[in-house]
Amino acid sequence: MASITYDEGAHLLRRMGFGGDPADIEEILSLGREGAVDFLINFKQTDNRALDDLLRSSFDFSDPMDFPRFNRGELQRWWFTRMVHTRRPFEEKMTLFWHNHFATSASKTGDVLIYNQNLTLREHSLDQFDNLLLKVSQDPAMLLWLDGVTNVSGKPNENFARELQELFSMGINDVVTGEPNYTEEDVKEIARAFTGWKFFHPRFDPNPFSYQFIVNQPEHDNTIKNIYSGKQWARNGNLGGEDVISIISARRATARYLVKKLFEFFVYPMDGSPGDKATIEKFADVYMTRNHSIMELVRAIFISDEFYGDRARFALVKSPVEIIVGAIRMLGARYNPGTSAREGASNNTPAAISIFLGQELFNPPDVAGWKLNLGWINTSTLLNRFTYADLLVINRPRDLNAPGLWLSHEQLRSLSKKNSKKTVKKLLSTLGPLEVGGEMIAAFRAYLESDDQGNPTGFVRDDVTLDKKVRGLIHLMMCLSEFQLN
Repeated sequence: MASITYDEGAHLLRRMGFGGDPADIEEILSLGREGAVDFLINFKQTDNRALDDLLRSSFDFSDPMDFPRFNRGELQRWWFTRMVHTRRPFEEKMTLFWHNHFATSASKTGDVLIYNQNLTLREHSLDQFDNLLLKVSQDPAMLLWLDGVTNVSGKPNENFARELQELFSMGINDVVTGEPNYTEEDVKEIARAFTGWKFFHPRFDPNPFSYQFIVNQPEHDNTIKNIYSGKQWARNGNLGGEDVISIISARRATARYLVKKLFEFFVYPMDGSPGDKATIEKFADVYMTRNHSIMELVRAIFISDEFYGDRARFALVKSPVEIIVGAIRMLGARYNPGTSAREGASNNTPAAISIFLGQELFNPPDVAGWKLNLGWINTSTLLNRFTYADLLVINRPRDLNAPGLWLSHEQLRSLSKKNSKKTVKKLLSTLGPLEVGGEMIAAFRAYLESDDQGNPTGFVRDDVTLDKKVRGLIHLMMCLSEFQLN
């Protein structure tokens, strides 16, 4: 069994989740590399009842017409609550990945349908890709988002057929060979295969979320379709949408595309070099030989030497969601979402900050999703990240049971040590572990050992020092360029 170091455990928790505190990291070290990955990936075996109880007490989604209990702000508060408090971080991280992959916006679909889609992505996140792709293609939010409901025989709408290939499965060109994956004629033919795809809500069903998918036969094109002509995977016949999804899911181009997407979200950006193409082929083999299993594919990635290599360490820029949730989980900060917006006893700070930093959950900018890594960073958003660091450390609520987000005095004490050297080391380890140079460490120690005017005072681990200096040091560390990386 391959062992795993503390740094590797922290790396794994940042990528398969949003980071963990030292206790979380220590918990997985004894499991070894494969055991730790299996523990995180088989999340359905992990007891998550504490989160379930919190969600029941904090949210009421029984009636989506009951404004303001069911609106986008409440949905964002619900998802951030899940990400902060879950004991199944990889469940939420995979849901976030698919939310960006199948980017769909509530601005067009409405809040009820986007919530339904989120549940679908979470439930099927590690399925055979064929099944996930089918579920998303039949999802009411997607049918509205890409105008599938207007796709009828004799007047096909090509929006979904195009994005199905360009963004959701293969890409315009094969990411390894560079060959075109489809033609405009394929788009037209595939659009006809999906005609008549609709959804409805049973008239007398009391469950407001019981939308059902149907193929409306009078609107479905039952004539012959020819797709991918001249290729070895060419097919013709009275093809329906299910047939197209099966054909696309079995193509190696799809395996390659998914591997690249997963690597650039979870491992490191790829540059199209021969080495990267070989890596894509290596993991595409897993997809092709393991019945297109997403679970088997991501497991192979997370236990690989590529994932633990130097190239992967701190190679990604944290998204707003990752930097917000990650800081809370790593520092052991408290987030109490409250009860409900209606009662005026809720807190939606993480979602508000995420929007401030450029990522509004349930509202990606377009069908291509958010631009990852360097796309998150510019002069404005970097300053906004520093503002979040400031907000997290300065908030000191009088009522510790009130809704809100804060770093408690007791937690500050647990994060500090008896002298400045050990305190700096502890905090750098907690927030990464972050590797900084000796001059920076010396500057951090000097900060802890001086007053507000810079006069040397020594380090005394008392309440005043914890409340001012240790809080201030956490803020400084969260502003490091190293902390912006995942």
